[in-house]
Amino acid sequence: MQFDAMCIQCLIRRQARLAERNGEPEKTYRYLRDVLQLLLDAPEGVAAPYMIPLFDDAYSRYWPEDDYYGPLKAASNREMLARLPAMEAMADGAADPLLAALRLAQAGNFIDYGTMASQVDLGEIDRQLAASQSSPVDEAVYRALRADLAAARELLYLGDNAGEIVADRVFLRVLRQTYPSLRITFAVRGGPALNDATREDAEAAGIAAYADVIDNGTRIPGTELAYAGPALRAAADRADVVFSKGQANFETLSGCGKNVYYSFLCKCERFTRWFHVPMMTPMLVRELELRIDSPYC
Repeated sequence: MQFDAMCIQCLIRRQARLAERNGEPEKTYRYLRDVLQLLLDAPEGVAAPYMIPLFDDAYSRYWPEDDYYGPLKAASNREMLARLPAMEAMADGAADPLLAALRLAQAGNFIDYGTMASQVDLGEIDRQLAASQSSPVDEAVYRALRADLAAARELLYLGDNAGEIVADRVFLRVLRQTYPSLRITFAVRGGPALNDATREDAEAAGIAAYADVIDNGTRIPGTELAYAGPALRAAADRADVVFSKGQANFETLSGCGKNVYYSFLCKCERFTRWFHVPMMTPMLVRELELRIDSPYC
């Protein structure tokens, strides 16, 4: 889905905040000029996440030693693993463990240092997890998801952020229990991209106990099928159902025509306009029933 004027503003602000941390105004000026040029040169039709590895490469030319997201990812995994027993107990004790685990996985999408930046804190994570069990879920879409999973042989699960994937682990475990014959493939990013999960994060979160782990072959924090590696494309072609986490996966995949179920929190104004919901609304949306009037809101 083509990035729009709102995306351009957000991308520039985000890169400005990242650069200004270094306290070097001249480098920041030159870096932001590079960012603007990259936006001007972007291929037609790409979504905003496509730009992130291009920005990262430009950033590393000015500040090659800066690893802003690495410590945040490690801390997110560590803190969410500490909450894993409580999350598992919450799912297991629910009348519908699958729905409870899905809601926890949705709440985990709050751990987004790209979009949410300084708003991500442990207290708010705990509040999001606690409130998740009363969050709205489109019942018709949930019923369709369960019916599709019951009939499916293969599920491709597209992960999003480090830390968040620990909540995904809870959902994966319940999926395994509910559909024991279902083959599950879990996809992460092919390299560093914001605080998105990589193979290293999947290993730390214990994802391999419940799914085969692959990566998307790129540093794009989303799933641009035209640019994805062969493993991801093959998994997408095989899958009877795709479960997609996060806004970036929605931006890059929407319109693909596959049997995708998108799960995310609405964390930016563009998404609230698309779906006519308040900020931070949890969403479960099916690709085959998706209706967006215009990509330019």
